[in-house]
Amino acid sequence: MNHGAATATKPTLRFPAESISATCCNGSRETGARGISMRRVTGIGGIFFKSRDPQALTEWYRVHLGLQPEEWGGVAFRWKDDNPSGHGTTIWNAFPADTTYFAPSAAPFVINYRVADLRALITALKAEGCTIEGEIQESEFGKFGWVIDPEGNKIELWEPPAGQ
Repeated sequence: MNHGAATATKPTLRFPAESISATCCNGSRETGARGISMRRVTGIGGIFFKSRDPQALTEWYRVHLGLQPEEWGGVAFRWKDDNPSGHGTTIWNAFPADTTYFAPSAAPFVINYRVADLRALITALKAEGCTIEGEIQESEFGKFGWVIDPEGNKIELWEPPAGQ
């Protein structure tokens, strides 16, 4: 979940999460620039990024964040496994180039992962020697925490509110 034009200390959303699916990416037909009506983007299909050592980085994510790589090397998140009722939102949001929200990472992205128990995970990550960035923050959108992976990427951990 990205948080709009956020600062490093207090994330804020531009749009309430519950309004996002109703305004765009719910599979409805949209009219493009040339007047062509068709189903367009309906969600995020994957996140792909470069790594200096893909095997080592995948192993770090397996050990510390519990991601389970498939035989082909990547991880498949299935919404029905995480939230069988089908409620939830995946956020896409472009930040201004001068945002400090991604700091201390120099990467031009932050990946947000849904987690079941943020406080327990942060405690475990600290015990495992991982670099935790900042303090847990709570809002009406849930609880947020951050960890830095071995390549210096800031990773956002999000525990959604109950029922989402």
